[in-house]
Amino acid sequence: MLQRIFLLLILAFGWQSLFAQEQSDREKADLIGPVSTITVERTYFKRENGKLVESERVVSEQSEYDKSGKLLNQKKTPMYGDPAPCHLQYKYDDKHRTVEVFCTDGKREKIFGKYAYEDDRFGNWIKLVSSVPDGDGFRTQSTIYRTIAYFP
Repeated sequence: MLQRIFLLLILAFGWQSLFAQEQSDREKADLIGPVSTITVERTYFKRENGKLVESERVVSEQSEYDKSGKLLNQKKTPMYGDPAPCHLQYKYDDKHRTVEVFCTDGKREKIFGKYAYEDDRFGNWIKLVSSVPDGDGFRTQSTIYRTIAYFP
């Protein structure tokens, strides 16, 4: 009798909802695998003597997670603060990461930036290159590096 009740519950509510768990902080941050810490560093490109030169890396975010994925500590440093002059819209890749930002005023669209990702073996991105319009093409504007440590 109990087996039939259990089977009816599974059919009525679905297997996943019966055993559903709330996402951990680590999962909410779109991190995959046993991540313990993450450090995000940013660079920017500037012109020196007619050439684009990448700046030194600057730490903009540090996060620490416990083994269950709970966020223990986080420190973020704001880098750029200028507000958007129009309505921003986004295009995403198959991992739901932003690959293009464009501005629209309802009549025209202008691409503000494109993003390319490099992933580690778990599928977490560890390098993000952002590009901005430059004439007829795009030029690299900045690079963000993330160093991720995993639990053994």
